[in-house]
Amino acid sequence: MEINFERKKCNQIFDSEVGKIKMNEQTFRPDFEKGVRCPRCGVRTIDEVFLTELGQSQMTEVMMNI
Repeated sequence: MEINFERKKCNQIFDSEVGKIKMNEQTFRPDFEKGVRCPRCGVRTIDEVFLTELGQSQMTEVMMNI
């Protein structure tokens, strides 16, 4: 699955192939099969990126199908 993110530090908007997405039931945060990869900064944690509006829609679609 490809999700649209914005890097907090460099404000780069990018798509990242994150693979399968699961919801962590303890933290209520998504767990990505692959890491989030910024083309400018490399692999980032979920705390280092924002979901764009498009990314939020993509995540909602995925979560509705789980």
